[in-house]
Amino acid sequence: MNRKVIDCIDRYHMLSPHDHVVVGVSGGADSLALLYFLVHELPDYQLRITACHINHLLRGEESMRDQKHVEELCAQWGVPLRAEQIDIRLIAQQHGQSLEEAGREERYRIFAESAGAEGKIATAHTLSDSFETQLFNLVRGCGGKGLCGIPPVRDNIIRPLIMISREETEAYCCAHGIAFVTDSTNLDTAYSRNKLRLEVIPRLREVNSRAAVHAATAGMTAAAGATMGTATATAINEHEAGLESPAFLNPDPVRL
Repeated sequence: MNRKVIDCIDRYHMLSPHDHVVVGVSGGADSLALLYFLVHELPDYQLRITACHINHLLRGEESMRDQKHVEELCAQWGVPLRAEQIDIRLIAQQHGQSLEEAGREERYRIFAESAGAEGKIATAHTLSDSFETQLFNLVRGCGGKGLCGIPPVRDNIIRPLIMISREETEAYCCAHGIAFVTDSTNLDTAYSRNKLRLEVIPRLREVNSRAAVHAATAGMTAAAGATMGTATATAINEHEAGLESPAFLNPDPVRL
């Protein structure tokens, strides 16, 4: 995993020495793998790391369990933590929003507030998340822009794990003895994204185990075709999953 993440950071110019980086941490495998990596695997960067955990108060004792777990790990790793409890259900009702939309807006608001004008925000979106987003947009009838997936960089938001699968982050946590929590709502197939993750994607992998990799390539081609022309799209189509993608490609397709 280390080599892939470092390659991604270098390719998209995500970090510079002494950067202040606010890391969104839920307590799950992806975000803890990201936090551990940034804290322990990049000594030459001398980053100033701040972890940020948002408790949406939606899952009762489970939400408090997640917050406590993040607090304990941050204390163990010596990482400053900002933990906020936000009544997302109330905010969603007040603004006529879905819980997902209200939660996303509040998270990024707090991340931005913590990062300030010069800091960067690191989120733990993975290749698996990007594949789910592409499929979700596709079945909803999106245009070509929605097929681009999640961009590696958007403004001051960076996604160092965007070329790493969820299985790889879990393996990384296990290899480093990092305990992580599981959000029980992620197992509820009443939610469309969960149905795609738990039922549809496994079927696609039966057809081709590298389905997510090929989807990432297609997304980069779509982004390049929309912004840089057919020649660039053709060139990028020769690379796999962005692991060999040109450094100048920095798509900004879907705001996630």
